[in-house]
Amino acid sequence: MGISLSSKVLQKVIVIIFSFLYASLGAEPLPYFSVYNVAPKYDATAQHFDYVNPSAPKGGTLKIAVVGTYDGLNPFVIMGSNPMHIALLCFAKLLDESQDEVGISYQYTAKSVEISDDKKTITYHLREDATFSDGTPITAEDVVWSFNFLVKINPMMKQYYKDISRLEALDQHTIAFHSTNPGNKELPGILGQLYIFPSKFFKENMAENGAMTKPFPSSGPYKISVADFGRTLVFERVKNWWGEKVPSNVGMYNFDKIELQYYRDRNVAFQAFLTGGVNLWIEASAKQWHTAYDIPAAKDGKIVKKIIADSSRQATRGYAFNLRRQKFQDIRVRKAISILFNFESLNKAMFYNEYHRLNSYYGDAELAHHGKPQGEELSLLQPYKDKLPAEVFGPSFSNPVYMEDIVPRETLQQALDLLKEAGWELKDQKLTNAKGEVFEIVFPYTDVSLEKMILHFQRNLAVAGIAVKPRQVDASTYTEMVDQFDFDMAMVLIGQSHSLGNEQREFFGSRSAHVKGSKNLAGIENPIVDELIEKLIVVKDYQSMLNCAHAIDRVLCWNYYIITNWDFTGLRTAYWDIFEMPEKSPKYSPFPLLTWWEKPATLKEEALQENGMLSKIISTVKGWF
Repeated sequence: MGISLSSKVLQKVIVIIFSFLYASLGAEPLPYFSVYNVAPKYDATAQHFDYVNPSAPKGGTLKIAVVGTYDGLNPFVIMGSNPMHIALLCFAKLLDESQDEVGISYQYTAKSVEISDDKKTITYHLREDATFSDGTPITAEDVVWSFNFLVKINPMMKQYYKDISRLEALDQHTIAFHSTNPGNKELPGILGQLYIFPSKFFKENMAENGAMTKPFPSSGPYKISVADFGRTLVFERVKNWWGEKVPSNVGMYNFDKIELQYYRDRNVAFQAFLTGGVNLWIEASAKQWHTAYDIPAAKDGKIVKKIIADSSRQATRGYAFNLRRQKFQDIRVRKAISILFNFESLNKAMFYNEYHRLNSYYGDAELAHHGKPQGEELSLLQPYKDKLPAEVFGPSFSNPVYMEDIVPRETLQQALDLLKEAGWELKDQKLTNAKGEVFEIVFPYTDVSLEKMILHFQRNLAVAGIAVKPRQVDASTYTEMVDQFDFDMAMVLIGQSHSLGNEQREFFGSRSAHVKGSKNLAGIENPIVDELIEKLIVVKDYQSMLNCAHAIDRVLCWNYYIITNWDFTGLRTAYWDIFEMPEKSPKYSPFPLLTWWEKPATLKEEALQENGMLSKIISTVKGWF
């Protein structure tokens, strides 16, 4: 006799079978994931992270000035200007990374993660109470759609999740990802970083390329309440948000509103801060930090100036050569231009000697290489000895240091010799090749504050007959130029984590060199770098990751793909004295703004003002009757 099963019963049977199969593979659901298999700092009894105030009051408004504009609300679309703040505030993730540990993620939308013994299947179990801001449940189908959507529209995400062959929703709250690379030790963690979109809303309202101009239901702590394109973007805290009591979110997201005010001009934006229209300012100018705060509000303590200590500076910063241009493909050209850059003169003239030069693609972090390669690091490099610059096996990379404002004569001659070997010669104060072509560098920028730096660079190179042509454009045009690689040199700033992995493919890998919108601005295509990145992805422990990072750093530095820039130890902040913050800052977050809150006294004063206004309205209305 045949057995007839309803679709719901059949679905339950399938789930039971899958559960049995995963159990037989030895998978055990855990409320956290550790990249390097070290015990987490926070156990199952932890109610919050150490670097938050779990009793922080909710309320108030954080107002930030942004120089630039925006024309869309999907931060992952590569075309146009789309604020990344939206991702941070409006999209929940599967897991949440701890900011005082390396490679540890805790439950967020997913209450647990399990990994099969063969490392080929990674399963996440969602919270049943997780919803979007309109009350719609967050389901496994939303996660599946979000993954496929991001991989389709964003080249970085495609590289980031390259090792996932497929994924499936096992039931409404269970998603299984299938990996082709079981050696990729960080894959469960980076899958945990997946942002969850309201799939139904996006499918019904987005443009063909994924662009979104309509505020959408959010999965995260905030929703967009005002989107006045190019002028204002306001985020409103979701009341009774499902994630508020999840331990990784306790003490976070304390402002009722976060308001971004957009300005075309930095000076106008700064004036908005000084007059109280904006209550937080991140100061990027050393000169302004020293000269622009001599005003009563700062003297009276109404405006607070504070340098927030930061022990985790590891971003890639520099002037990137566009290797897609023929003139930059010769390493001798890149080296010649690099050694002509006089940082010390720039530091003295513009930065009050407060900055220091970076000699690494990983800033000042322990990811940066030092000394001569030894041990495992040397073993990683040894097979490529005949194909690498000899300097890779010597002392660590170091940019030249100049004591005078002008580049020494011997350095200029060294640069000219390198350029001549590469086919470029100084004639009539112009650097030209055999075809009579003049060596020019078009350098686009948006912010007027960058102009002086580029003009300084222009003066450095003029002595070798190289013409640098600064080109100021608006933010949208600049984004288009960079995405399409339509530049000779450009500023590069890439945030780096403390646990390197898949993202290095996107930053420095050959496959991303010609993908429009990729982070590989220089267009690096080096098979040795590619192989080292793949070895980095499958390292077994943290020390091996560091050794591999050091090897990659050496190869990148000695190939002169970018002129490494500079950094300041700390973050200059100025804010109106209405905020408070936890006593302890997370070790690996340079600016833990989302742990701040507005002072209770300020909130009370605002409430009294609102009540006073309400009383006046009531009295007026009563007078009408």
